[in-house]
Amino acid sequence: MKRKIEINTMIARNVYTSESFEFVKKVVEVFCKDTIPEKASEIHRQNKPNHYTDEFRLYGTKEKGIKYHSYYKIAETKQAQSNIYTHTNETFGYANFWIKFTLSSYNGLILDIDVEDKQKAEGVLDLFEKEFGYSREQTKEEVFDEIIHELRTRGSERNGKYGIEMGLTAIKIYPDDFWAQFYLGLSYALSNQHKKALEHLELATKIDPKSYDGFYNLAKRYLELGQLEKAKEAILQAKSLAENNHVIIYYLALILDKMDVKEEAIKYYKKALKTSPEKKSSDKRTSKSYQNEAQKRLKELE
Repeated sequence: MKRKIEINTMIARNVYTSESFEFVKKVVEVFCKDTIPEKASEIHRQNKPNHYTDEFRLYGTKEKGIKYHSYYKIAETKQAQSNIYTHTNETFGYANFWIKFTLSSYNGLILDIDVEDKQKAEGVLDLFEKEFGYSREQTKEEVFDEIIHELRTRGSERNGKYGIEMGLTAIKIYPDDFWAQFYLGLSYALSNQHKKALEHLELATKIDPKSYDGFYNLAKRYLELGQLEKAKEAILQAKSLAENNHVIIYYLALILDKMDVKEEAIKYYKKALKTSPEKKSSDKRTSKSYQNEAQKRLKELE
């Protein structure tokens, strides 16, 4: 009997590695009548500090037992630093009996079984349900919070397509939530669907008219579509909410420049350079990019 069970919820992704190992250990003891030692008989590890750890452990003998494999990686993204991991516990050496239990930062819990004895197979599945079935249950609020977390950390994947999928699900749950509309708008923008992005960013700014980030991103979409008056209106609203934000000031200069209001554009290019937070490491890369563009354009205008 072959079966595969997947539970991909926030609760499932927070299951401890030790819990998965103890589950597979218990399965072997109950259904294979074998005792798995607490300590590994072999450990092999490759490690690159601040990058990844790849580890293999063998519990039991060379003939039978549990193989443990762990891969942990730190990934830098534009939104945040995310930890990517997979932990697998897999049986080996037991006649007509094999299970593999995987924990994944992206895919949650995955149980694969290939057990010839149907009664034993059903016993494994029943035990899994008893131990981890709770991770299926989520309230509406928990599902929504999980989606927003996914949008915040993974919305840019596949050029925004993943964010669009998640965002459309989020607005079905809470259509009047700012973050749902906001992140969906950003995801559409990443996939170059700027009219769709406008639709959701406009809704977001109506839901929260005090979000400078909402108006800033709305202005960028208007600019992308060549609607300069609306872009100016939106960026001025963003500026009124975040007076000294150098990126907003830069975009105000850029929009005025495209509207051929050169003196005002020069004024705000200079202000963007003056307010740029050079010493803040978190903003350094973005800041440097806008500095370069502002300096280049000033040379051309003056």
